[in-house]
Amino acid sequence: MATSAPKHGLYLQNCHVYLGDLATPTNMLEYAVTAEEAGWDGVFMADGLYPEFPSIDPWTTLSGIATRTSDIVLGTWVTPVCRRLPWQLAHDLATLDHLSDGRVLLGAGLGAEGNYTTFGEEWDPKRLARRYDEALEIIDRLWTGDSVSYDGEFYTVEGAKLPYTPVQEPRIPILLGCWWPNKKPFQRAANWDGIMPAAPSFWGGEGEQGEPITGTVEEEVTALVEYYRGLTDGTEEILLPLDIPEAPDDFAELCRELGATWLLTQDLLGDDSHEENVARIREGPPV
Repeated sequence: MATSAPKHGLYLQNCHVYLGDLATPTNMLEYAVTAEEAGWDGVFMADGLYPEFPSIDPWTTLSGIATRTSDIVLGTWVTPVCRRLPWQLAHDLATLDHLSDGRVLLGAGLGAEGNYTTFGEEWDPKRLARRYDEALEIIDRLWTGDSVSYDGEFYTVEGAKLPYTPVQEPRIPILLGCWWPNKKPFQRAANWDGIMPAAPSFWGGEGEQGEPITGTVEEEVTALVEYYRGLTDGTEEILLPLDIPEAPDDFAELCRELGATWLLTQDLLGDDSHEENVARIREGPPV
């Protein structure tokens, strides 16, 4: 499916595992300012808080970036929604949407197991998925500006109301992380604004957690996009990562043909030097 040219996102490696001492809020700010000057359309940061993935906080850092930029989209890839209180997340993002004049994008997901077990919470994906659904509903309702009361399995809200709503209407876009070939995350995402999908083949010869690969990178990305498109009206956002180890040279063109609205460059930054990272960003997004 041919569409208009997709936007180019840059993943800012805010995790010390990848950038070491270069993973600082100050460096992320300079990288983002350089990205906007070089023609990138968005910057995305991880949201992890556990020993195997020590990352600087994305939303605080993106708030700083908002004050130094004017056009670039600010998002996460992805925020473990259940790790945060939904009303606080709704409030924080509405504030950032005002600070950035409507440039926020929420990449949402369950996140990795360590986000929970590190802090004494049980890792039960099915139970977390129900909690996730409740949290998204509360966030969405709070963003309307109406008084919200809610009595669910996990959350209780009595007459809560945000002091102001997001700039963007009807809400800040919510894109959900989806893991192929699981169908439920894609079905959930059909109720929101888009997907940030992944599949076992994206990590090479074996899935991230040993899952069976159902085809080549091209076959898996085609299957997941076509499945998702069958659930939607075709206007939603689709963010696809570009630099996948096993992807063919023409993978970006395949993503465009499938209707990707975002192409994410995820491996541009390194731990060699801050100056070299800035220089790589300044070269601009891939053609």
